[in-house]
Amino acid sequence: MRVLFALALGFWASAAPIVYVLDLWVERDGAFQGTATVTFPCPGKTDLVFRLYPNHFGPFLSLTEAQVNGARASWESLDPTVAVVIVPNECFETTTVTLIFRGELPHVAHGYGIFARQARTMTLAQFYPVLAPWREGWIVYPTFSFGDNLVAEAADYVLTVRVPEGWLPVGSGSEEELSPTLWRLTGTNLREMGLVLVKGYAEKRLSHPLGVELRVLFPPELRPAGERALEIAAEALALFSSFFGPYPYPDLDMVFVPLWGAAGVEYPRLILIGEDYAGDPGRDFFAEIVVHELAHQWWYGEVGTDQVAEPWLDEGLATYAAGLYFEAKGKLAQKVQEWEAHWARAQALFPQGSVGSALWEFAVGPQARRSYSGYVYSGAALFLHEARKILGDAAFFAILRRFCAEKRGGLAQAARLLALFEEVGGPALGELYAKYFRR
Repeated sequence: MRVLFALALGFWASAAPIVYVLDLWVERDGAFQGTATVTFPCPGKTDLVFRLYPNHFGPFLSLTEAQVNGARASWESLDPTVAVVIVPNECFETTTVTLIFRGELPHVAHGYGIFARQARTMTLAQFYPVLAPWREGWIVYPTFSFGDNLVAEAADYVLTVRVPEGWLPVGSGSEEELSPTLWRLTGTNLREMGLVLVKGYAEKRLSHPLGVELRVLFPPELRPAGERALEIAAEALALFSSFFGPYPYPDLDMVFVPLWGAAGVEYPRLILIGEDYAGDPGRDFFAEIVVHELAHQWWYGEVGTDQVAEPWLDEGLATYAAGLYFEAKGKLAQKVQEWEAHWARAQALFPQGSVGSALWEFAVGPQARRSYSGYVYSGAALFLHEARKILGDAAFFAILRRFCAEKRGGLAQAARLLALFEEVGGPALGELYAKYFRR
């Protein structure tokens, strides 16, 4: 067994789908227990690595029992977020691992507040053991208190969740009510199963002409913001579908929740919007939250990325997508000015950085961390904008659609997108790459 705390240039792609069957029981105080049964093509005679991401902030998630192909198995922790399940015999070609787990949502927010219990919400980001990706060894990175730590293969999910009376689950799947407190959520080709429980919320729905069901859930006092979010999402859905290809899922839920240090968070088929930004839904920044997270349904959900080694790829594409939304409203020049200011500030704070810097490079000190969004979001958006000017609109958007179609359901690499640009732009792109990636 080899666990790689290392750079990886590519990933093993499964020949057969990975399937998660999750059973979860959530208590009123935020305690929970559950079972995860994961079926996947085993990469060979090796022990198996699962991630317990909430443990970056404390002992919030633990395993209590493990089985591999029906045989009891033990496990060891290399790190609070890494559980290595010891295979008792040998992996089958298709292996099934069953993990029984328990956890507790903290009442004090850590990180972005996406694993927390509040008065009207329970946000359960990565509440279950997540199978690590494989490429000649398990791909495992340290976790960080900023950015996105999850790197995972797409999978099919079935989640059965029992919730306290009066609470409603909203997640990355189609919800089916089995009883007032028991629900089943199902989804295919999901990067993860996002889940939030809400109490006392109102909702509004819209059937989009493209065949996508949109829904927003909000505290009743935030109805204007909820209605505005639905309008913005409907506009952006049509726009992004024309630029990137069809929306990859049958529906999208948007939920207003308390967040800290983040304005929005994306999951497949699910967007969290920070309540603090809902007081003035007419502001451009409110619209930017919605359209940025919506763009992640393509760039992160459909086309997976290594969010630790190459965070610019999904964040830059989502940021530039938001710029396209504002371009349709005659405001692109304003967004470009904002990106330029943020990128210049990042270079002043952390001259060693670049758009292509990995997440760990921004963890070396407070100045480096403060420069993270300036490079990964704004600098990457500027790079894409300048590449578009060199390539022309027709070629640029054709490349994005091709990239999306090629990498659908997989884990993409930035090198492939850059190579597609070079096929059209040739040497003219060399100076641009040097400017943003320090080649």
